[in-house]
Amino acid sequence: MPYRLVLWLDDRALRIPLGQGDLDLGSAESADIRIPHYTVSRRHALLRVGPDGAELTDLGSSNGTSVDGRRIDGPTALVPGSAVAFGSVEGRFERIDPGELEPAVRVGPGSGVAPAPDPDGRDPDRAATTFSLGSLKAFTVHRLPELLERALHGDDGRTLAPAVGAALAEALPCSAVEITAPGGGIVFQAGEPPPAAASTWREAAVPGDGMLLRVAFLSDPQAKAYDSLIDAAAALLALAARGHRTRRGTPPRAVPPAPAPPDPPTVVPEVRRLYDDAARVAPGNVSVLLCGESGSGKEVFARFLHAASGRPAERFVALNCAALPTDLLEAELFGVEEGAATGVAARAGKFELADGGTLFLDEIGDMALATQAKILRALQEGEVYRIGGRSPRAARARVVSATNRDVDAMLSEGALRRDLYHRIADWRVELPPLRRRREDVPNLAAHFLDREVRRRNLASAGISRAAMDVLTACDWPGNIRQLEREMARIALFLDEGELVETRHLQEGLRRSAAGPAATGTLKQAVEAAERREILQALDRSGGDTQKAAALLGIGRSTLYRKLAALGIEPLDQASRFS
Repeated sequence: MPYRLVLWLDDRALRIPLGQGDLDLGSAESADIRIPHYTVSRRHALLRVGPDGAELTDLGSSNGTSVDGRRIDGPTALVPGSAVAFGSVEGRFERIDPGELEPAVRVGPGSGVAPAPDPDGRDPDRAATTFSLGSLKAFTVHRLPELLERALHGDDGRTLAPAVGAALAEALPCSAVEITAPGGGIVFQAGEPPPAAASTWREAAVPGDGMLLRVAFLSDPQAKAYDSLIDAAAALLALAARGHRTRRGTPPRAVPPAPAPPDPPTVVPEVRRLYDDAARVAPGNVSVLLCGESGSGKEVFARFLHAASGRPAERFVALNCAALPTDLLEAELFGVEEGAATGVAARAGKFELADGGTLFLDEIGDMALATQAKILRALQEGEVYRIGGRSPRAARARVVSATNRDVDAMLSEGALRRDLYHRIADWRVELPPLRRRREDVPNLAAHFLDREVRRRNLASAGISRAAMDVLTACDWPGNIRQLEREMARIALFLDEGELVETRHLQEGLRRSAAGPAATGTLKQAVEAAERREILQALDRSGGDTQKAAALLGIGRSTLYRKLAALGIEPLDQASRFS
């Protein structure tokens, strides 16, 4: 197992992996380990690292070398955890899991799952070719049917080229995709090509059309793995061009392009099918009910439906129905007329604001039955009356509803009106929790981390394999939202260019990664259940700990004790960091 030297310099930590052999430490530019500090001599100390440990020797430095608080002269053995000091620069010698040194995902341009060194020490480029099967499936199963339909029934090569280019850019682990016309004009371009010395371009000419399809990869072995897929894309463009010429003037069928699913693209077939279905449903006048645990991406899905509806320029208006008492909720939904109460000014409700667009009603199952009846009338009539108003207002919004509760149980118990259910659930969608789509965790984590470090104007090396093992093993009771907040918290503790390691993860996550299944204790099972219920209550209360405690039937101080014991940050605190 490798070793590492951690030094604290100018309020930041330098973490230096140590290879075996003799290493000079000092402030000189030529030092193997350079410590740029005025109390460190040019040649300060010698660190000798072997397979079973290390020893440190002072080289006659001006300010001395210390191990565990004692100044040393001759060779002194170091053990994992030994405190060291070079002049006034303090540090620690530690053993490190090899998985902490290897990035599982990188962030920044081209972020995503990184080509990993083979565990047997083989060429990492060879390991990168294992992506070919997943990319082949992403292109042929999810994108090819639509592209082929367009090639056969309307689009010519030039019209289809942007869709083919986007599909390749999404499916392949490439840095850039270009499609150029015979004269050199750009038909499609995506990504940022890396420097020529660091890239490999694969090209395929489009037969009979003259266009040229080019895809940039970071290595030649990786590029070769996708030759057949690039050739197939060029053949598809040729088919479109040939079919268009032989249709004898038949007008092409307009196929409005569907928006791309939200970043980062999912690799889970079940989720991809849901977004494909949503693209088909969105243009129709169909009400949608989204079911799923808190934080599973219901609002993101609703926004995709709006973007794919054919009226994305209209308003998307969202309201959390569980966050307001009945009177305030109805005022928010239907609006208030001036004079309805002393000092009250007129204002439009969410139904009015969303007229012609999309109204997203989150946690619709948490509202009172009387309010449900008013919503049903608004949906049936396409108009609303403001509180205190006498004339109707247009409210022809497309309603997308969502709930984290058991819909069938609510219907059986009478908590959800059946007539309202049938009005809002023409299409009922069950969004899977994150624990059922663990394959998406690496790209989601990289996406959120990249966004957060950019906000801080930092660069990050990504997430280590050991840390990613923990992230993918967690059950994530708070789902994608919990992962997003965890990455936002971690970004606050990262230094420039630092790799996320397991030490950056909350202790509660590290414990939950082992999970009750590892030991099967009752205590761990209870902790997992408490964690799930607390996170859902915090989400339903909008982060208000007092309301969350009331929902859970416990005191606020008890809730804070449980939050600390489970390693959970209150949402009203975490929200300041996102």
